[in-house]
Amino acid sequence: MGRLIGDGLYYTIVDIIVYPAFQRQGVGTAIIHNLLDYVEKNTPPGGRSSVSLIAEKGKEAFYDTLGFKKIPHEFCGSGMRKIIHKKEIN
Repeated sequence: MGRLIGDGLYYTIVDIIVYPAFQRQGVGTAIIHNLLDYVEKNTPPGGRSSVSLIAEKGKEAFYDTLGFKKIPHEFCGSGMRKIIHKKEIN
């Protein structure tokens, strides 16, 4: 399973999930390629799109092989996120 969220210019891959029995068989790679193909097809001629993700710890090398770059690098600052926890009402 893969999930891509975007607005036509900026996209985020938020979930890539492969059942453990099917890992290391190219399934995850195929999912990523399908998502990137979607972005490619929807990027207008002469335009550009940005695809980002937060890799699960230890999975960075997988995304490196697919052309993703670690942040920060010469064009981008650090990837960041914020988690909001909402207290239950008693």
